[in-house]
Amino acid sequence: MRVAIIGGGPRGLWAAERLLALAAATGARVDVDVWDDRPLGEGSGYRRDQPQSWRLNVTSAIVGSALGSLDDWRRARGESEPLDAFPPRALVGTFLAESWAGLVARVPAGGCLVHVPRRAGHVHREGGAWLVDGAPYDEVLLATGHAAAWPGALASEWSGPGRLTPTTPEGLSAEAVPPGATVACRGAALTFIDVALALTEARDGRFEPDGAGVRYVRSGQEPAVIRPTSRSGRFMAVKPEPGGALASVDLADAIAEGSAQVAAASDLAALTEALADTASAFGRAAGRELEDAAIRAVLSGADATGDPVAELRESWEVAVGVRPPSAAWAVGEAWRKLYPAIVARASFEGRATLPGFGDLAHTLERVAFGPPPVNAAKLLALLDAGVVDAPRAGSELAEADVVVDAVIAPPGVVPGTLVGDLVADGVLQTGAAGRGVRIARDGSAVGAPHLAVVGRDTEDVTLGNDTLSRTLHDVVERWAQRVIARARPADDEPDVHGTPPLTARLEPWLTGLLADPDACDRLLVEHGSPVNVLDPTPALRNAAELVDAGRAAGVDVRVFFARKANKALAFVDALAAAGHGVDVASERELRQVLDAGVPGERVILSAAVKTDALLRLAVEAGVTVSVDSVAELDRLAALAGTDGVRVAPRLAPDPATLPPTRFGERLATWRAALRTTRSRVEYAGVHVHLHGYAAADRRTALGEALELVDALVGAGHAPAFVDLGGGVPMSYLDDGGQWAAFQSAREAMVRGDSDPFTWKAHPLANTYPYHQAPVRGGWLSEVLGGELPDGGTAAGGLSRRGLRLHLEPGRSLLDGCGATLARVAFTKQRSDGVDLVGLEMNRTQCRSTSDDFLVDPLLVRRGEPGRPVEAFLVGAYCIEDELILLRRMRFPRGVRAGDVIALPNTAGYLMHILESASHQIPLARNVVRTPAGWVADRIDG
Repeated sequence: MRVAIIGGGPRGLWAAERLLALAAATGARVDVDVWDDRPLGEGSGYRRDQPQSWRLNVTSAIVGSALGSLDDWRRARGESEPLDAFPPRALVGTFLAESWAGLVARVPAGGCLVHVPRRAGHVHREGGAWLVDGAPYDEVLLATGHAAAWPGALASEWSGPGRLTPTTPEGLSAEAVPPGATVACRGAALTFIDVALALTEARDGRFEPDGAGVRYVRSGQEPAVIRPTSRSGRFMAVKPEPGGALASVDLADAIAEGSAQVAAASDLAALTEALADTASAFGRAAGRELEDAAIRAVLSGADATGDPVAELRESWEVAVGVRPPSAAWAVGEAWRKLYPAIVARASFEGRATLPGFGDLAHTLERVAFGPPPVNAAKLLALLDAGVVDAPRAGSELAEADVVVDAVIAPPGVVPGTLVGDLVADGVLQTGAAGRGVRIARDGSAVGAPHLAVVGRDTEDVTLGNDTLSRTLHDVVERWAQRVIARARPADDEPDVHGTPPLTARLEPWLTGLLADPDACDRLLVEHGSPVNVLDPTPALRNAAELVDAGRAAGVDVRVFFARKANKALAFVDALAAAGHGVDVASERELRQVLDAGVPGERVILSAAVKTDALLRLAVEAGVTVSVDSVAELDRLAALAGTDGVRVAPRLAPDPATLPPTRFGERLATWRAALRTTRSRVEYAGVHVHLHGYAAADRRTALGEALELVDALVGAGHAPAFVDLGGGVPMSYLDDGGQWAAFQSAREAMVRGDSDPFTWKAHPLANTYPYHQAPVRGGWLSEVLGGELPDGGTAAGGLSRRGLRLHLEPGRSLLDGCGATLARVAFTKQRSDGVDLVGLEMNRTQCRSTSDDFLVDPLLVRRGEPGRPVEAFLVGAYCIEDELILLRRMRFPRGVRAGDVIALPNTAGYLMHILESASHQIPLARNVVRTPAGWVADRIDG
């Protein structure tokens, strides 16, 4: 799917991040083009070359991206504590630009992101696609932000003296505004403060501490006087300083009650009442009983005193804690703290039931969304120094040498913009108020399928778009979800998958079982949860693949099932019946194998630690023993007495060529040991135990093993085989692209470039290679066909010496032979809201020595579908980190108690190697698929 995001500002960034993250999470393919003629992240409000005095008027704590929070990013750059709560907007621009750069450089696998460095000029529908300047897209998102020009700008409608040319805040050069000029400024709000500071502080003027505030020291470069004009003739009230004198006021109960009132408000009067009640409650919480009349006056805008400078000073003193809370503070705080509830109530269809809301919002923006205390203090200093005049009410500009337009384009559709042209052409519609584009809750433009609009262009349909917060609205999130649902339709998305997906390769027998929910339920009812379901049939195919690969290379390959990989006796029975051997690692394993009728000559004992009782049993049964050291060989020879014993010295390859190993002895050590005669010891072959799966490592080890074989032959022995142990590779996944996508996502998470998708951001650093190639037969062909140090092939080296090749596969032999079924016990949330799905099993029942089992489970639904959820699977042990799988799982159609989770392909090492009966919870039962149905394996008695 091709997607165009028009606009590279904060919302465009948010949209691109979420879209690509969801694509990675769901396995959808999405190619994104971001159209913007400016560097990504450098919208007009966040240019990196703007004056440092131009600050955010929201606290930096609300700002974040896929890089993390703005404040953490600032700390990483070396900013000292306490952080400035209202940092320069240029700094935010740097953060946004780095966020974009990080996203572009590390797009999750399966996606593509390209910056198109042009301003989109024309968007129209043609056939089934949207064309952006002729380029076709399946989806287009308009996130154009503030309009650069608008019909109401002074430059568009200027009728003043011909010698005066209105300039904008960005055009405040020394040539446009010479020192000593009289400056008339349209506007007295936040942009005006930027103008005043650009004409003073940015021109070498300075502010010095003066009590709780500052005083201004002239530089001689600033204008003689700056005269603002506004409709109200008032400045905006000052925002309180976070962590200041009022920070300790506990407003939580009042906020909760006020939010509930707002949500239930039937009309504007009820909404206003909620604000008044909340303001009163805030006053009481701060230790002041505020007069209701004063609160009502602020709510109606009738609180003007006629002295805008005194009003500004009072609000600044309240904000920094010099003066006790006022009615204006309480109302402003009520509007700010209830704003999420107000946005929810007054957006979309809610606006229709609140006639007059726009006037209320305009009135309260003055007391709620004003300048930060640091810039308000500077404005007061400029007023005290006579550099700035008090604002004049009305629209008439004062006599001046220079005119500056400090009024930005209003929110909503602006004629002459891309969105304005689409409205004029009838492609987009405006809402009832005629100001913003009509959109659905996922941003979709009404009447224009697959064209979406977010941000200022939708104002009145959605409220409060001038924010860097990602929690106030969910339009972007809904849009990304909708686009991904189209890119990967619901019927194409499995009922459960990981983040990102790792789709299991399934055998037909398991597919058939999982297609029968009643059969799965009966197994759990009869045997308990979890239950291990087994079918040995694929093991016979897997063993034959290795034998056939050896035969094709001219080598007699013998397969010995690594019993430690799974304790079920069904595998011993099936593989022994097919003529294969068994590798055992304990006395109990050996007794069970012998009791199953496997002859001793088809058993090798490779245990890392061998008791005397185990060695005696091996001698009695004629089992070949992989002796780990010369000392173990001598102990075995002594135990054997007059009985003969078959051994295979375990070789530890040269650590200069392969990683060091705890298993075996070096070649020189074994050569020296051969000088001692040990009667009744038959050197049947040579054994190697290697870590990993590399074919090249096997050839290296085989080369040394053949040297030991030659040494044995030279000492008068007749070894018949080289045993390369286990490490035969397999793949759990058919899709190598999914494995690459997972690795990319994991690396991005570890670097901190993306949100964690694992429990507590676990790095998953030690995992099996869940997709690799070649595997089994193809891998063995590569081993045997490769060159040895002597110049010949591995197959030739074995054949010339008349040697067999023994292999001890476990995991790869049991590929496709089993799954673990568990019942869903509950769904709930962690205390911080993270969704959890509890299973009737514990984490030891699907775990190996790796960090995690990285295959997506399957859902066998027993109840009705539910809401989409992303959750972690948790288990029965009373441990905080009792996770069945460490990756977060997505259930696009929900999950309920009573459903069944199937963990596929768990027969190899995952069912039994670490299983525990802690809490006195019984071990999982093991049942085997037979022509007569499911029967319990003999291992469970």
